Amino acid sequence: MGFGQGLVILTGGIDLSVASVIGLGAFVTGILANAGVPVLAATAIAIGLSALFGFINGLFVAYAGFPPFIVTLASGTILASILLGVSKGAPAQRSPSVLADIFSGRIAVMGVPTPIIVLVIVVLLGLLIQNRTRLGRQAYCVGNSVRATQIAGLSVPATLIAVYAVAAAFYGLTGVMLLGYSSGADLNIGASWLLPSITAVVVGGSSIRGGAGSFLGTVGGAVLLTLLGICISAAGIPEGSKQVLYGVIILLALVGARFSQRGR
Repeated sequence: MGFGQGLVILTGGIDLSVASVIGLGAFVTGILANAGVPVLAATAIAIGLSALFGFINGLFVAYAGFPPFIVTLASGTILASILLGVSKGAPAQRSPSVLADIFSGRIAVMGVPTPIIVLVIVVLLGLLIQNRTRLGRQAYCVGNSVRATQIAGLSVPATLIAVYAVAAAFYGLTGVMLLGYSSGADLNIGASWLLPSITAVVVGGSSIRGGAGSFLGTVGGAVLLTLLGICISAAGIPEGSKQVLYGVIILLALVGARFSQRGR
């Protein structure tokens, strides 16, 4: 999830559809698996639909010229409404036993719990995409200067579309993982993850204005936020304080970006 948001922010955008796409990934996987579709196929379909949704977001951002936060806020709201209508307010989807076993840590490979293995794979995949692929390099270029990217002969629209599609695929994967971890999921499973997805990227050293940042930094930011959350819980501070903290961090990042821009 943090990788997807980080990739979007790298291009100078921001994705507010995170929560809805996480819900899409969890809902589709749960409903298909419980209907008898093999778990692997259900997961692939869920991630594919998530990527398709991101592709549509990318089209609007790239060709319609609308601000990314407007596009993703509107599309996320539409998606949430569609999912609510399709589910008809049904209760939480039960997690397939295989996913529950994998993401709850009941299974271990050579003594290593499977959630850790999955985490390592996702981190390596994120590093590969951001640092070793054409998409990752072009995302940096777009974030630094759209005009310079165009002069270099690179397609800005194609880059943006691919970025939003890949980001949404990772959100969908997050939904699948949360479905397994919680042994069930409802449409609101991603509601509390929007602010953390942005905050982890900012804390990890990425510029909120785009063009600078690393996935390893985002991972470090996520770890730091997790530790802060544990400390907040241990101190008996209300959970809502975490959301306040995330909001304050994002505001400080915006203020810092504004002063940096003026300094130039």
